[in-house]
Amino acid sequence: METASVVTVDEALRQAVEHHRAGRMAEAERIYRAILEQVPHHPDANHNLGLIAVHFGKAEPALPYLRAAVAARPGAAAFHAGLANALMVLGRVDEAESCHRQALAIDPDLPDANVALGHVEQNRGRTDEAVALYRRAIAVRPDFAEPLMFLGIIHQDRGELDEAIALYRRAIAAAPGFTLAHYNLGLALHAQNRLDEAIDALRRAVELKPDFAEALNLMGGTLWALGRYRDSIDCYDRILEFRPDFAKGYHNKGNSLRDMGRPEEALACFQRALDIDPNLAEPLNSMGRTLEDLGRLDDALDCYRRAAALRPDLSETRNNMGNVLMGTGRYDEAVIHYLDAVDLNLKSASAHRNLLSAILFHPGWTLERRYAEHRRFEDLHARPHYPSTVSFANPPDPDRRLRVGYLSSDFRGHSVARNLLPLVHAHDRGRVELFFYANVNRPDAQTLEFQGLADGWRSVVGHDDRQIAEVMRADSIDILVVLAGRFDNNRPLVAAYRPAPVQISFHDPATSGLEVMDAIITDPVLTPRHGRERFAERPIRLPSFYLHAPIDNAPPVTPPPMLRNGYPTLGSFNSPAKLSRDTLVLWAEVMRRLPTARLALKYRNLMSTPSIGARIIAIMAEHGVEAERIELLGSVDGVAEHLALYDRIDVALDPFPFNGSTTTFEALWMGVPVVTLPGEAMLGRWTASILTPLKLTGLIAASSAGYVDICERLCADSDGLTALRSGLRDRIVASPLCDAKAKARHMERIYRALWRRWCATRNRRP
Repeated sequence: METASVVTVDEALRQAVEHHRAGRMAEAERIYRAILEQVPHHPDANHNLGLIAVHFGKAEPALPYLRAAVAARPGAAAFHAGLANALMVLGRVDEAESCHRQALAIDPDLPDANVALGHVEQNRGRTDEAVALYRRAIAVRPDFAEPLMFLGIIHQDRGELDEAIALYRRAIAAAPGFTLAHYNLGLALHAQNRLDEAIDALRRAVELKPDFAEALNLMGGTLWALGRYRDSIDCYDRILEFRPDFAKGYHNKGNSLRDMGRPEEALACFQRALDIDPNLAEPLNSMGRTLEDLGRLDDALDCYRRAAALRPDLSETRNNMGNVLMGTGRYDEAVIHYLDAVDLNLKSASAHRNLLSAILFHPGWTLERRYAEHRRFEDLHARPHYPSTVSFANPPDPDRRLRVGYLSSDFRGHSVARNLLPLVHAHDRGRVELFFYANVNRPDAQTLEFQGLADGWRSVVGHDDRQIAEVMRADSIDILVVLAGRFDNNRPLVAAYRPAPVQISFHDPATSGLEVMDAIITDPVLTPRHGRERFAERPIRLPSFYLHAPIDNAPPVTPPPMLRNGYPTLGSFNSPAKLSRDTLVLWAEVMRRLPTARLALKYRNLMSTPSIGARIIAIMAEHGVEAERIELLGSVDGVAEHLALYDRIDVALDPFPFNGSTTTFEALWMGVPVVTLPGEAMLGRWTASILTPLKLTGLIAASSAGYVDICERLCADSDGLTALRSGLRDRIVASPLCDAKAKARHMERIYRALWRRWCATRNRRP
């Protein structure tokens, strides 16, 4: 009888397990319970009944069965692992960990226990331990998808994206329906800027799980990065069909609408996100940026203030507030917000670069204080990455062809690109080989022109600074030229990793602050010898700095408008950020000296912004200039139309302490003389640097009184102004400002001299 009873129980267990494996849980559960009626402590029946309870979300009722199984057969590793899984579902992590360790003490190669314990270790930040456990599970089961994916996540968190992608692909090969593996693959590919591949991975994740909001959201963001705004909106709309409370979906849809040029719809989306969750700072940030685009700067500032109140720790908000205040010329307040942004997030190099830009505009920052802030930038963001030892595989041959790498986000329709392109066209390709490292999100026709001139073209969008440096090292770059490092999306901190033997700052109006930067390109006017301004780099002076190709589509130069108007018109097309109070006060003095004169100001469409216009008019009124004498011009489409507005201007006024550059060249090209008051710093000497090679030093004032005198003299001599205006364009074409070949030879001599110095140092080593 006892033998027959055992046979009966064994046969019943076999049948129950078959039902269990086939997913017929009700039949399996009925038989397991029947077995326990006969043998209450039966280990397998208790264990499997507990597993079924966990499967149906009843982890708490499962515990007595799972514990009974362990008690009946304490040497079964799988029973300890099953109990651990139930405890993990209940959030009792410490107890679960103890059970997993008991399972592995019995069977160190138990794959599921290794993975589960690895997940515990990973969540606790003990990634080295987690890696060892995942690798043990994979060694036993090479096609075990879960540890392959979890191991990929660890590599991705460490920035080892190639390793992560390979592991995700292995997980997908083992389990093609593994939704999370497809999603994580999309994340990693997106981080590498392999956007088309990322979309394929994310699309597969969504096919497997159509309501996977995070995957759809990331797909929308990836399509947005490709400029496919309509498709990105389709993704967000799909999310909002089944998740109408998904605030992030409205926020991201708004960003796409903004970039499609539909700002009012974008604002409605941001507001909808805030209606869902009034405590979100991010939609307020985006709303602020959209209002900036519309020129509603006061409203934008209000959004940023609300965001800052919600998230005092959000340095991006402080950045944005600083940007708006800079745009309205409120330098003191702007710099305070930039300083706050840096202090809130000492790791935010982007916030600190904005501060380094802002202090160039601020009249109250001394040379010493400005230099100290640049060195603080180095200490916080660059010095931690300086290599302790540096070695290069570059052959130290002083006379060989040099490989020059230009690094910029401005290989596009941008003033830096317009200054650089003539130089690139004129380079002697027998002496230099040109590589471009482009952090350009939205390529355009000018980007394609650079690509066509490149010996090597590298898009570095999505790469971190270290990765860019590694690419440069792999390319064996001899001379790295970092362009306009503090501005836009440029990457000056790549130089911190010392990817090239020689490193140069170019088109930056102040020091980089980095001692690993060997030189900064300048000229004798920008940085006079024995000047007080300090540089971390060695200033190397070209005979003249500025270079620009002739503007082919410019309208013809016209006679001075004062001849037809009967009064002179002064003007400036510089950014309102450059119109410091001191500048406006001096211009008011010019206007008082010329009581019939008018003042015309333009910068895109910002001068018609109420807050900007009100500030300018108020300061001028304080100094006796009536509002009706000031004309604030709106935007004009197209370069030719913009340049045609110089037909209204007799004399252009240069701001300070940060002078014009492109605006100065354009005014001169249209025949309009530019009057400037140089400062002590490089940033305040750009216009003087442009005027000097044109032999127009009579337009460079030595004092505020001299500035006013020059303006008065020009407006009093209509014949002289007519002659100057009619001959200026020819004078520019014949000057060093348009002599790309000479500039290229000068730059190549600088590259060669610095290269030979490095070779000499290298060849002297024992």
